[in-house]
This record gives sequence, C-alpha cells and structure tokens, in this order.
Amino acid sequence: MLHKKHINYFEKLLPENFVFSERGDCWAYGYDNSKMHVIPECVLFANNKLQIQSIVKYCFDNNIPITTRGRGTGNTGGSVPIDKSIVLSLEKMGKILNIDIKNRFCEVQPGVINKELQKELEKENFFWGPDPSSQDYSTIGGNIANNSAGPRAIKYGTPRDNILGLEFISGTGEIYKTGVKTSKGVVGLDLTRLFTGSEGILGILTEATLKILPLNNAIKTVEITFDSVADASQTIINLMSQPITPYKLEFIDGESINLINTIKTDHYDTNIKSAILLEIDGEPEYIDLMLNKVIKVIKAGNFNKIKVADNKEQIEKLWSARKSLSPALREIGGYKINEDIVVPISNLTNLLNSLEEISKKYNIKIVNFGPAGNGNIHVNLLFKTREEKENENSKKCLEEIFDLVLKLNGTLSGEHGIGVIKKQYIEKEINKDTLVLMKKIKEQFDPKNILNPNKSI
Repeated sequence: MLHKKHINYFEKLLPENFVFSERGDCWAYGYDNSKMHVIPECVLFANNKLQIQSIVKYCFDNNIPITTRGRGTGNTGGSVPIDKSIVLSLEKMGKILNIDIKNRFCEVQPGVINKELQKELEKENFFWGPDPSSQDYSTIGGNIANNSAGPRAIKYGTPRDNILGLEFISGTGEIYKTGVKTSKGVVGLDLTRLFTGSEGILGILTEATLKILPLNNAIKTVEITFDSVADASQTIINLMSQPITPYKLEFIDGESINLINTIKTDHYDTNIKSAILLEIDGEPEYIDLMLNKVIKVIKAGNFNKIKVADNKEQIEKLWSARKSLSPALREIGGYKINEDIVVPISNLTNLLNSLEEISKKYNIKIVNFGPAGNGNIHVNLLFKTREEKENENSKKCLEEIFDLVLKLNGTLSGEHGIGVIKKQYIEKEINKDTLVLMKKIKEQFDPKNILNPNKSI
C-alpha cells in the first residue's frame, strides 16, 4: 500500500480532486479491454506538463512505478497497474492546441479523443489518418502509444506515418522534444518513430504534432461476397496490385458471417463463405471512373455477388453488418482470446486455410475478420467456459497460431501492442540480442524502470 506521505505530497502538488486514493474511486482505473484488472495504489490526474514532470521526479526519487493511462481501450493490459503502480491519467490533458491548415499539421495534448479531433479537422475539410475502431473513446496518446491505426491505414498509414514531432517526459523527469513541423527533416536520430508504439515504457507524452491531410469529398462503398476464403484472399491480392489504393478494406470469414446473421437476420446468403467490404475515396468527378476500374479488377477473379452502395442509407447498412460482429461475439456469451496478427498479403490464403485446420485440430471455434488489405487479421478464439480458455489445449492452439504467423513472415501484433498479454511470446519474434538492445534503450530513458514496468519488452 502506498505510504500516506506520498499521497499527501500528490495532494499538495495537484489541484483539488486530482488525487484518488480510495479503492472505490480507483477501481475503474485498474482495467482495460483485455479484462485484466488490478486496482491501482492511487490515481493522479494532471492538466499540464509541469505537474507531470514533478510527479515523475518524485516517483523517481521514491521508486514508485507509474502506469500512464488514456481511456483504457487497449487490448493487452498496457494500462493495467500490475506492479502496484500508481496510475497517471492524462484524460484532463485534452486540448487541441493548434490547427495549421497552411502547413498541414495540428498540435494536440495526449488526452484528446480521436473522434473529437477528427470532428474539428472536418470543419476545415481535413483529417488525421489513423482511425482505430475505438476512435469514439480512445485518446491520441493511446493511439500513439500502441501505434493503433484502423482501417484507413491501408491508404493513409499508421500513427508512426502521421506524426511530425512529440514532446515527452522521461523516467527521470527530463522534457524531450522530437521531430519537426515540416514535411521533411533529417537532423539527428528519429526519436519520434522510436517513441511511437513504445507503449509508455520510454516516456510520458505531453504533446504531439500530427500531420493532417485534406479530405476527399466522395466515397464509394462496395460489398463483395465469395464462395471460398481462397477467392476472397486472391481478390485482396489483386486489389492491392492495382493503382487505386482502397480507402478501407475489411475481410470477413464464414464464421463471422454466421455470427452477423444471428444479429442481422439473413444479411448474407447461407452459402457465403467470406466477404470483403471495400471503400475508395476521391474527388466527385473521378470517383465513378475509379470505381469502375476497381470493379473490373474484382470481376477478373472469382466472386459471388457485388453490391455497390448508392446512398448514405445503403452505406450504413453495409457497414452495420461489419460493426455488428463485436456485439455478436459478446451476445453468444462465454470467453474469448482475441489476437491481432499481420502477414504479407501474399500469404493470406495460407494463413486463413491454416487457421481453419488449427480450429478443427484443437476443437476451438475461431472467428477471423479485420483490415486485411495490409494483411491484418483479428483472430478470435471462442470458449464456453473460463476453464476452456485457460487450459493447455487453448494455450497450444494459440502457440501454434503464433508459430504459423511467424513462419509466414508475419508479426504477432499489428496495432494492439504487446502489453502484458503477449509479453511471454515476444522472444518468438525478436531475437535475444535485439531484445537486449531494446532494453538498453529503455534504460537510457528510464534507468529505474518506473514507467510501465514489466510490459512490452
């Protein structure tokens, strides 16, 4: 239990009601979407970088671990205070500081909600590329910490591709500034990209300069159904081999389709084995020409049906099917393991067919969907009981899936991070010498290991 003298220090440092020390108040700050839950020793709120700097310096001097938190939408336990940490919430640092249209950047604090930023940018007919599925609730700081991208990454990239510069505080309390406010810049080492995706183990983000882009004014949405997974994955390869890069491309497998049909009765024909939901964006005068070229590519392969949404109502209807998947997974009850893997798209067919074989081998239902245009598949293992989820059979199944991904030249996490949940598997992907180097880099920023300790690497 955190000593009362530490609580007293934080209460003197921070404004009234910026310190939670009662278990009931702290409870909600001890979990994320991984369902892990550890009640923090206390919860601190900060609304400026000088407060954060003082907190970090005090924690450094007193060997108090800190878990930094946005809104807790992560999937791997990254914001769970597993080492009797205090939680530092950045939700009160939610200001959009500057939007510079002429130079195509904006400056924000880490607690800004992704969707709120997008709304403000839309007023200027601009947007920030990353759009994770949690964007209604997730913070920019959380997006940067996990390099969380979303469906638009296929065309507009991940946070790592859309950040010009950062300001953060190290584990010793120093304030660092990285990057530039220009589209080009090669002075010094690229610490901006190093920090992005580091899951809070190198420093605490206080400000970000984000690259923004003009919105295209026209979007076309297409749903393609298939009689086999192989046909769908080949179509994805064909689409990604032609000049018009999709705005979004979502894959849905047969098990996903069955689940969707339980929520949205008979949205898909019963014989459908997979589907793709595709969007392209562009200027109104060119969008139909672009669409025709894309459909020509689709028709060159094997498919069942092609549906083109002609209005907002039809677009919403098509996307509502995909968005019903997560509620459907919750409604069927039981337990699940959800993984976030990526393979080169040329290996998609092999991956998806092998996942079906693994499902049969271990008698575990596996539901696959996700933004497959960049080879990203969300793999969901479903169980009726907690015992099923945690027994040796499920562990062997997950292990085989990870081995398969790496055999196919893939990676174990596309946008959900490593956190606690996947840390035990990191040596499968990263060799020991490289991992030692990463730990030495962390030591430079956080010599006492107080920032999100025992996570990520």
